[in-house]
Amino acid sequence: MRINANISAIISNNQLQKSESNLEKSLERLSSGFKINHASDDAAGMAISLKMKMQIRGLERSNTNASDGISVIQTSEGAISEIQAMLTRMKELVVQAANDTNADSERSAIQQEIESLNKEIDRISDNTEFNTQSLIDGNLERRVYTRNNVKGVEQFECTDNIPAGDYSIAILEDARQAVAMGSAVTLTSVTEEMAGTISINGYNVDVDEGDDLNTVMTKLSDAMGILGGKVFAATGNPTGIGDPQYAGYEPVTNPSNNKLVFMTNEYGSDIKLEIKCDNELLADALGIDGAADEDGVVVQGKDAVVDFSLPNGKRVGFADTANISAKGTMITVKDVDNKTFVMDIPGNIAHTEFVDVDASAVGKAGTVTKVDATAVRSVPLDVIQQVTDIGAMKVHVGANEDQYIAVDIQEISTYKLGIDQINVMSNYNASRSIEKIDAATAKVSKIRSKLGSYENRIEHTKNNLDVSDENMTAALSRLIDTDMAEEMTNYTAQNVLAQAGTSILSQANARPETVLQLLQK
Repeated sequence: MRINANISAIISNNQLQKSESNLEKSLERLSSGFKINHASDDAAGMAISLKMKMQIRGLERSNTNASDGISVIQTSEGAISEIQAMLTRMKELVVQAANDTNADSERSAIQQEIESLNKEIDRISDNTEFNTQSLIDGNLERRVYTRNNVKGVEQFECTDNIPAGDYSIAILEDARQAVAMGSAVTLTSVTEEMAGTISINGYNVDVDEGDDLNTVMTKLSDAMGILGGKVFAATGNPTGIGDPQYAGYEPVTNPSNNKLVFMTNEYGSDIKLEIKCDNELLADALGIDGAADEDGVVVQGKDAVVDFSLPNGKRVGFADTANISAKGTMITVKDVDNKTFVMDIPGNIAHTEFVDVDASAVGKAGTVTKVDATAVRSVPLDVIQQVTDIGAMKVHVGANEDQYIAVDIQEISTYKLGIDQINVMSNYNASRSIEKIDAATAKVSKIRSKLGSYENRIEHTKNNLDVSDENMTAALSRLIDTDMAEEMTNYTAQNVLAQAGTSILSQANARPETVLQLLQK
């Protein structure tokens, strides 16, 4: 029997310390609610849980991002719905204006309301914002840039399924406005025998006795301005490199002994200019004697002539299945899977020279009425468009890199809708305007439908985020959260062991006292 080394006490103390340590850990788990409170509790579990926590926080933030994205789309759609309402009103107005029971003053009132609605459409387009970010002015539209130093090309549409890269087309011949050029003007003052009416697309211009040349020019200019066109004096033929606003002609201030040029502002084969005059003397004096013929001067514009650019015999960017067409200056490329690529080119991009309709020869005996301009020279031009993946709003809907939905919202302005030059001041113009309004309405509906699909997609993504967050949180809970029932059982066991250890240690410490009994005997 030894008193210097109480082995029983040492053994009891070690076991008591283990029980106390386990009891402390159990108390910590019960009080914190976490199974892993230190890396030493579960090193691998700690690393996994931290990664899962970050993922869950990312999912929660992505859920909020998705809600914000839906709010942006709903704000855009609210603005677009008002634009649709205005287009509906404009449809009513143009149909009303197409009725010839309306006098010029009534059509003028209709035109004023249409122009006011157009201004409001452009204002809404410019001012619709979310958190100071513009929404429907093209700010969130996919970016397409023009290369090879060609200026003035406007991209109208580039669908999401067109990959980023270079796309090239060849402009073989420019589009043309409806243009008629007369012979030399000899009018100085309108006599009684010369007084008459000049009709331009059904809009009547009364030329009265005593009107001088400047007065007549003012009346004609006002009429063409009302109808969406111009009349001016020029010295010769267009060069193909002049200002397209004047059909390539060089205007002069004095019309006397120069030639009158009548032109529309719009381009294309569906644009018509019809000039009639009920007094042959007046028509001759203005150099437009063809207008006095029974059929008058009838002029049509021309669509651009385009094809795919074929360097080395291969198309640039576009597949062999793609088709290209032109309407006025608007170039459209269509491919399988509804791939659509639309752009608007300047009117003189290829510097085509034209021989316009001779208003002094139309309708003369033995001649055939010309109805459009003839191209005599053109310089083919390749237009290269660089399609990018930037510009669209990226709604980040995932916890990791590049997990986003790109929302492309096209510009909705009167120019992009094709109604910026809408005119109802004649039956012809009003009838054409009906088609324009219908096309604009269809385009707006398509854009709004696309926004609806984005909203539905993000809603489904948001629902998926909710489920992912729920399941990942459950997995994290299983990894780090304390099972209170199980841990309470463990705590009770450790508490009993600690109490038993304390009792046994007390008894072990008392054992050396039995040595005193030996020493007494």
